[in-house]
Amino acid sequence: MKTRIAAVTIAAALALTTYALAALGDVVGSFRAPGTSVRGMARAGTRLHVVIYGNPTRVYRVSPANGSIYGSWATSFSRYCRGLAFSEGGYVWVGCYEDDRVYKCNSVTGSVYGSWSAGGDAYGVAPYCTGDGGVNTTAILTADDNPSYCRRHHMDNGSVLSSFRIRHPSFFDIAWDHRNRLVWLASPAGSVYGYRTSGSVMASFAAPAGYPYGMAYYGQYLWVGCDGNDYIYRIHCPGTLALEPESFGRVKALYR
Repeated sequence: MKTRIAAVTIAAALALTTYALAALGDVVGSFRAPGTSVRGMARAGTRLHVVIYGNPTRVYRVSPANGSIYGSWATSFSRYCRGLAFSEGGYVWVGCYEDDRVYKCNSVTGSVYGSWSAGGDAYGVAPYCTGDGGVNTTAILTADDNPSYCRRHHMDNGSVLSSFRIRHPSFFDIAWDHRNRLVWLASPAGSVYGYRTSGSVMASFAAPAGYPYGMAYYGQYLWVGCDGNDYIYRIHCPGTLALEPESFGRVKALYR
């Protein structure tokens, strides 16, 4: 019995050691998306919200650990939705590139509370917040590929508070990493870039599969939904990265 306990203890210790040494970009888990054609993602406290393109396009609530489905609703305002954000209070913000608007919805029922113009195709949407699960969201971020800008919007009327140019044009979703203060954006070429709000690229890593449309951040992880194989990946994203300016290769996660 003692030998068995010792073996389990050693295995657990080795697992923790491996976990602690995980670098930025390391895949630590994955599961199948709730449907084909992932187009955007957002993370609440206990649920991952996923936009699946179709007729109709639907927003699913799934387990962020294994993808178990808890419910869904159709985006009644349009099929052409991509970016997704979650803010505290139970709100999901859906980007629509048919009319260039962002819709504020009930995260459980899909009821629409209002919308505003993003000033361009709202391919990427993320909460500008200071905590996981959209805690203290003070603005909504959107990203467009033409012109290629990331914009910070007033939550009530969509007025642009600030913006920066994106050097890697993309029609994919974005995520806001409040710990490192980075906007994560995947490019069609297959890399995921971390942008400062000044527009400089501070980190990057290779996407785990093709067409990484969906992006969400929570608890020092990025969830990346790939349309190439309909899988969602949980990727290590340390909150204490020692970032080097203009880094385009694989960045190792260094701890302060």
